[in-house]
Amino acid sequence: MEIITEQHELRRLAQRLGVREDWHEPDEQCLTARVEGKSFDNAGFWPNQYGGLSPDIIEQHVIFSTYQWDDEGNMVNVTDIAAVNLATLCAWAAK
Repeated sequence: MEIITEQHELRRLAQRLGVREDWHEPDEQCLTARVEGKSFDNAGFWPNQYGGLSPDIIEQHVIFSTYQWDDEGNMVNVTDIAAVNLATLCAWAAK
């Protein structure tokens, strides 16, 4: 999984995935996201790349994943593509 730490890396990811510049309807590219972690901070403890840390110190981060639909309408073959720190993402959005 790619770890995004710079805004230009997020732009490059969006281009690779084919999402619109405003990220409107990314589900049309079978893209989903989830938030993991507990601490709302951007000091560098995310995802748990420092094995053995308390789960309480792991910073909140957004994980982008691709998926496919099966015949019953279930999301399958979910693949984590990239992660970005949530506080950092908020900072970029506020610029």
